[in-house]
Amino acid sequence: MSLTAANPLGESIFGVLQDATLQAAIGGRCYDSIPQDTPRPLVLIEIAGESDVRGLGTGNMPQVDVRIHTFSDEGSGAEASEINRQIVTLLKDAALTVTGFAQCGTVVYHETQAFPSEELHGVKVHEVVSLYTVWVEA
Repeated sequence: MSLTAANPLGESIFGVLQDATLQAAIGGRCYDSIPQDTPRPLVLIEIAGESDVRGLGTGNMPQVDVRIHTFSDEGSGAEASEINRQIVTLLKDAALTVTGFAQCGTVVYHETQAFPSEELHGVKVHEVVSLYTVWVEA
């Protein structure tokens, strides 16, 4: 049975995002599932996929794709972009402590995408998403 890195990795990323400056900007609103009627700005941590990339050997080496979503009120694109910039600074090339796993390398940041007219729980918002990959070994 292989271990999944999703939950411990999510907890580790949540810990990194407890940075005081970021938390002040988002009012402590950092989630893996957004409660209804949550004010913005807020951040959503999404473990987007996990695959075993160990090759032909034995063991467990998950490659985990992570998306961090930043939501702000519609028209507040600059706010979402600035919060996302803080997140990229915290996560890009970060060394994480992932319970039950050893990180292989550092967090790889791929890109940021902006979505200026989205809906979150029926409310029009501005969304910025940054994409990352993390490799860990059990």
